[in-house]
Amino acid sequence: MTEPRDTASETTLFERVGGRPGLEALLLAFYDQAQRDPVIGPVFQAHVHDWPSHIATVTDFWSTQTGGPQLYRGGMGRHLRLGLEPHHFEHWLALWQRVTRERFDAESADRLLEIARVVAGRLAEMAAGLHGVRVTGRPA
Repeated sequence: MTEPRDTASETTLFERVGGRPGLEALLLAFYDQAQRDPVIGPVFQAHVHDWPSHIATVTDFWSTQTGGPQLYRGGMGRHLRLGLEPHHFEHWLALWQRVTRERFDAESADRLLEIARVVAGRLAEMAAGLHGVRVTGRPA
């Protein structure tokens, strides 16, 4: 899921969003709003107890996803214990879209949203499988 270099400009999305400092600023802004959000805030409040560590880990994840240093070595399985439902993913994506559009040009924000949609889709499929729910187009 790592973004290849743009051959026309030879820059990665990682570089276009300001590298690690740009990602950290984005994630701090996003999680500041997410923690106060009535739908997804309670999930974060219940499960994230070390915010600096969480931000560092998520920054590593987004670095890997945007063509930056391949720093994230974890998986997504730990999200399964959170009890996430489709409305959580939809809300997370809407907030992500709003924050990325506030901070970046349309092309970069759109690409960040594309990546987030893939991540949300994978997590939703994993959660659906855990609960025996059929996801459209996938056998149960």
